[in-house]
Amino acid sequence: MRIPPRRRPLHAVVHRAVSTAFVLSLTLGALSGCSAAPAPASSGTARPVTEATAAPTEAPPVFASNEEALAAAEAAYAKYLSLGDSARTTDSDSWEEYLALTTGSEHDGAEQAGRLMEEKDWIFTGVTLFDSMTIQSSRALADSTWEIRTYLCLDLSASDTVNAAGESVVKHDEPRSPMIVVFVTPDKNSRQLLISESPIWSGSNFCS
Repeated sequence: MRIPPRRRPLHAVVHRAVSTAFVLSLTLGALSGCSAAPAPASSGTARPVTEATAAPTEAPPVFASNEEALAAAEAAYAKYLSLGDSARTTDSDSWEEYLALTTGSEHDGAEQAGRLMEEKDWIFTGVTLFDSMTIQSSRALADSTWEIRTYLCLDLSASDTVNAAGESVVKHDEPRSPMIVVFVTPDKNSRQLLISESPIWSGSNFCS
């Protein structure tokens, strides 16, 4: 593998914030903020159970059904991963566009990951994929914004993170990992989805 140039592409800063949480938790022990959010306890089944979602009575739901919410979440997450994979340095417009898709702890974790990648002189290569997204819940919050909680399998098999010498800094024991990804709308009645959390699922691995 060739040694990457000093002015290197950032390429999602270790697979964006979500996979940054996964990668850095394996390579460094933990990444505070990005992977610190506790995951729900496992139910003991191979896959977590989807909760029935009741529509709020005070206002019509932003998403009429869990199927509609799932389609919106899948599209939002695919865009998130694609922008992350194509992002360059943290002072680029593409990096700012990527960050604009995040909020809360996910935004903080992405910024922290970007700084760490540059400090370590690490680069991301390849593409990050996901599959098997399911809805855990879809509901209105107290401020009338909307929250969608999902389970999915993050697929890192077509990607890697290397140091300045071209050596991988990622363990490859589990290329597909179970994640909880939470989406929220920024405003009342908005259908735009931002990623607010993406902790690793702590129960049984439903992606294996």
